[in-house]
Amino acid sequence: MTYNIRNYAVMFLLAFLLVLTTGMTTAYAHAGLMSSSPQDGEVLKANPGQISARFTETLEPDLVNVRLFDWNGKEIKVERPTLQPGDASQLNAKLPSDLALGTYSVIVTVVSEDGHPIAEKLTFSIGQKSAVVVPPNEQKADSSYLIMYRYLAQGIILVGGGLYLVAWAAQRHGLPSLAQLIGIGRQIGWSLAIIGLIFLWFLYDESLTAVSLTQALWQMDGNLLSQSPFAIMLLVSFALLLLIAIPNMVSAWYVGIWVLVISAQAFGGHAWGIAPVWLSILLRLLHVLTVAVWMGALVYLLLTVKVAQRGQESFKRFFLQTVAVAAVLAVVTGVVMLIMQTDVMNIIQSATAWSYLLYGKIASVCLMLLLAFRQTRRWRTKNSLQPAYLRWEIVFGIIAVLAGLWMSQINYPTATTNNQAVIQTDSN
Repeated sequence: MTYNIRNYAVMFLLAFLLVLTTGMTTAYAHAGLMSSSPQDGEVLKANPGQISARFTETLEPDLVNVRLFDWNGKEIKVERPTLQPGDASQLNAKLPSDLALGTYSVIVTVVSEDGHPIAEKLTFSIGQKSAVVVPPNEQKADSSYLIMYRYLAQGIILVGGGLYLVAWAAQRHGLPSLAQLIGIGRQIGWSLAIIGLIFLWFLYDESLTAVSLTQALWQMDGNLLSQSPFAIMLLVSFALLLLIAIPNMVSAWYVGIWVLVISAQAFGGHAWGIAPVWLSILLRLLHVLTVAVWMGALVYLLLTVKVAQRGQESFKRFFLQTVAVAAVLAVVTGVVMLIMQTDVMNIIQSATAWSYLLYGKIASVCLMLLLAFRQTRRWRTKNSLQPAYLRWEIVFGIIAVLAGLWMSQINYPTATTNNQAVIQTDSN
């Protein structure tokens, strides 16, 4: 079979589209405030009686919280919020009946379907606005640590799992196994993934203001834990990694467990918010698996660069077929998910931090494509690879993935969240 530069360039062009669609599909999972009653900044003649807020996603009853502060920054106790009957995307919280005239600040916290805590702020005034309003004292975890450990844990799982699967399949073509390539590096990577998951659990739990998932886990409260798909994903990933550590099992055991570990990352939550759910989950599952194989194949190529330069056509055939299939499936599933959930024009027209991260992501991938083109031409004409090019490709790939993960932690530009909707409140 003949491989030319054009075919290889098309393959990496699909990978480029994958990077764009990956960031988009992940970020849209965040719950956004559609409207509230009272509206932000509204001046009311009398006590409204309750706070109502409607979000772009359905909410879990035990993972929502409302905090009320007066103009001096003093917190006022409110009853635990409840969800609107027949509309789980709206929460209601009754207000004390003896609120004085002045300006009040409200912080509404919910958990997005991908497990990311979302805090929305608004103010309203009764009678008149206060001359001075002291900002409320917020209690929230540093999200940068959450991003870092999520990147560490899930990055190792995806790349490490994909690398293991590619190495296992490559042995049939006379290529080295993962144990031969990195040795003790397997144990180091496994340990880092375990540590990352543990820290990620506690940081995530700290970011939740309404409940303690650690306490729920200790008390075996399955009902509460099941309301957070992200928490379930962390627990399942941890348990599966422990199974991988069992020594002297047949190779099919480790292959099967790695497939399950990678697949678990697809159930972090946001796929549950797209209809039809079965199709959304299937697409996300294929997407995560193929991305892992694609990234693992690139790392495997770097580790086996000397074998590739020996002129083994079977190696080229295996690598190009593996990456091509993974890239095509990843792009197709990413594009379909994007079509199912959002309008691309909102991204193009926005000028937010999310957009700037996207631009950085595009620049990183363009550099990857340039290096890939030069590397492919060299491999094809001189039957040699430049390790420095491969290293820089992976570095730019890591930057692109990190940008995508950061994009998944901040607000996503949509037309829906910019428009106000009328809330049907429950007066009973």
